Amino acid sequence: MNPEQTFDQSLHPETWNWFRRTFGKPTEAQELCIPDISSKRSVLLSSPTGSGKTLAGFLGIIDRLAKEHHEGRLRPHGIRCVYVSPLRALAYDIEKNLKQPLVGMGLEEVITVGLRTGDTSAAERQKQRRKPPHILITTPESLAIVLPQRGYRDALSRCEFVIVDELHAFAENKRGTHLTVSLERLERLRENEEPLCRIGLSATVAPLDKVGAFLAGSGQPCQVREASMARQSLIEVMTPLRRQAYPPAGYTATRVITDIARIVEANRATLIFTNTRSGAERISHRLKLALPKLNHLVECHHSSLDRNIRQEVEDRLKEGDLRAVVCSTSLELGIDIGHIDTVIMVSTPKGISRALQRVGRSGHSIDQTSHGVLVATNINDLIECIVCARLTHERELEPVRILDSASDVVIQHLLGMAMDDGVTVDEAFDTVRSAYPFRKLDRKRFDRLVEYLEGGGRSLQKQYRQTFGKIEEKDGIYHTVSKRVEREYLVNVGTIHADGMVNVRLGRRRLGAVEERFVKGLKMGDVFVLAGKTVKLIDSSPSEIIVENASGRLPTVPAWNANKMPLASGIANEVARLRTELDRRLNEKGEEPEDVIDWLVEEWSISQSNAAAIIEHFENQMLLSQVPRQDRMLIERFIDSEDEERIHFFFHTLIGRAANDALSRIVSHRLKKKVGGNTLVTIDDYGFMLSVKDFQDLEKHQWKELFVRASAEKDLEGVLKDSQLVKWQFSGVAQTGLMVPRNLPGAQRKMKQIRWSSDLLFQVLSEREPDHPLLEQALYEAKHTFLDTDRAAAFLDSAQDLEWVLLNVPAVSPFAFGLYASKIKEGMMMESPEEAIERLYREMQRKLGREVEE
Repeated sequence: MNPEQTFDQSLHPETWNWFRRTFGKPTEAQELCIPDISSKRSVLLSSPTGSGKTLAGFLGIIDRLAKEHHEGRLRPHGIRCVYVSPLRALAYDIEKNLKQPLVGMGLEEVITVGLRTGDTSAAERQKQRRKPPHILITTPESLAIVLPQRGYRDALSRCEFVIVDELHAFAENKRGTHLTVSLERLERLRENEEPLCRIGLSATVAPLDKVGAFLAGSGQPCQVREASMARQSLIEVMTPLRRQAYPPAGYTATRVITDIARIVEANRATLIFTNTRSGAERISHRLKLALPKLNHLVECHHSSLDRNIRQEVEDRLKEGDLRAVVCSTSLELGIDIGHIDTVIMVSTPKGISRALQRVGRSGHSIDQTSHGVLVATNINDLIECIVCARLTHERELEPVRILDSASDVVIQHLLGMAMDDGVTVDEAFDTVRSAYPFRKLDRKRFDRLVEYLEGGGRSLQKQYRQTFGKIEEKDGIYHTVSKRVEREYLVNVGTIHADGMVNVRLGRRRLGAVEERFVKGLKMGDVFVLAGKTVKLIDSSPSEIIVENASGRLPTVPAWNANKMPLASGIANEVARLRTELDRRLNEKGEEPEDVIDWLVEEWSISQSNAAAIIEHFENQMLLSQVPRQDRMLIERFIDSEDEERIHFFFHTLIGRAANDALSRIVSHRLKKKVGGNTLVTIDDYGFMLSVKDFQDLEKHQWKELFVRASAEKDLEGVLKDSQLVKWQFSGVAQTGLMVPRNLPGAQRKMKQIRWSSDLLFQVLSEREPDHPLLEQALYEAKHTFLDTDRAAAFLDSAQDLEWVLLNVPAVSPFAFGLYASKIKEGMMMESPEEAIERLYREMQRKLGREVEE
């Protein structure tokens, strides 16, 4: 086919006639992408929500199958296209949505579509093996499960296309890394010498060439098509703070409920994002109380709720039967939820790509304006919100960070390739290296992973080869050692590890799951919120708890142990620049506060009241301390009158939570080596706090010495090796690496068993084989996934050139207040956290010379 053909020229006349009757004209995304697909060129399509991406991905493939049908060449069975979705719910949506073009063209009986996920029945799976569909819709885990199975391998041998939807959701995590190797294995089992046509559908993401390589594999060409962002977005910033610089009762999103309720009342459908599942439950519960006449039209949605409940919420939202849904990250991806008027984000989502994805859920078509509202819960949050709004408008995207050469993923795929006909080491190495995240994998490291699969590694294979050995070599080909190993593999595929959840049942219905540690703190009759419902504990067993409705009671909210989203470097840098500019205007240039307020309103497009609140915040900071800025290392020293045993040092580093976590561990480790003793560490996105004893009280030059770049990685590794963080990371790596199975055939292992096995192996390997590949992987992930070691190191590179300032402050300063409040909420104190925060707020106001109402 001529590569220069236009959209309509690339389609069969019947396909084009159906499209023209149904849609009139193609969207830009469809015009850009369909000629590539029709010519079987791999392509990454990046375009906003509502631009027709999904149809762009499928139409060229349906058209090719339709042409074969019209020419009498289409075989009745055989998988020609694999569609991979990050979510089962999205896979179900696609299966339903594919019916429209097939029915419209009269091909519903000719071109077959099948769904293969963890929910697919055994009977349906058997049918697919006997009569494979033309288009198979699946998830990464299910694709990895079918690849080594003889019936599916034969069906997949004629596959020509693979569509990866929501590619941006895979690019930065281990699940996506796992998928890239599955695509290489699919490539190699095909009969056709022509390369697999890979189609990536993505929301706005950067850099596109890197994401295209992630999709296509090392050295393979991939066309990059980016639809213009002609769609308008309106993003507002709202704060409920009124006159006060800080909420006296602390930092809580419940202060914004009245404002959120007004927006919900003014719209037909509102989607409200929080950054945690607990936040979603808390906001939905309080929103129902604030809107008694609409409370049956407000629902909660997050990943710990039962799938059937989530499906009901999605369906009701799509049908226009709900006024508001409060969610965490669970509705960011492209599940069809119908028309949304406004998206509310309670605090920023910590990154521009995520903000664009969330806002794009409103006005869900290309000709409608997306409307988003960023709700700030405190002044520091307000500054972050106005920066996020500007960068979102300018589409200043943070670059994706792809996880390279994950050993546990290699191990899983090695075992999968050893099933059925087996595999040579060279063939397996070439297959894995062809996947972009493994392009730098060296043979020595790969051979160690083969050695691990043969017997568990050097320290285990002599005594425990029968336990940990999973493959064996015969005549140069590796095979699995038994059918038991294969069955275990099939029930442990994937990178999502066990998390110690306990099911919650209301009557005969499963509501969702909460963590074991939350359940351990409950007693009979305790009331909590789940799925937006207030329930009371009435019975329990090791695997589930039984609840009943408890409407009207004051509930607690479950806490799920999820990592807090780290602030993206682009937002952190821009906040630092804004702080620096405001300090220069107010201090160095001596501009009047009213003039700086006017500048903020004009330059940052915010309201007069928000600008005034920010300037008051800066003035308050300057009364007690100095303003943290890009060219200054500000350290504040504070002693709490109610806790005089410790001295608190605030380090205003402005580099994001994950980097501050790494940096604080390095500095506290060096402090211990210098003077001894342990420190209490508290972190947030804009700095960290060390709470120390008298003998650890250092002068400015002594603190500066602890921020040198030399040996930073070595110091961090020294403090991490025996840490709970690496131990926790090892548990997940050991599960993915098949050392500690999550499941057994026909049974799910208890979390207690998984934890015990993982802890024991961690101890044995740490003592006897500290360079074991799974231990090394756990340490790497601790440093580069949980922590941002590279960003911390970059800060240390320039730290000695900053202006260093150490100030004794009479009260917690405004810019440190949130950090200290976090320490109070997480610590053990004689007074309640709420009372402590209230006391510190009043103390700060008195030091500022203000009257405080009792």
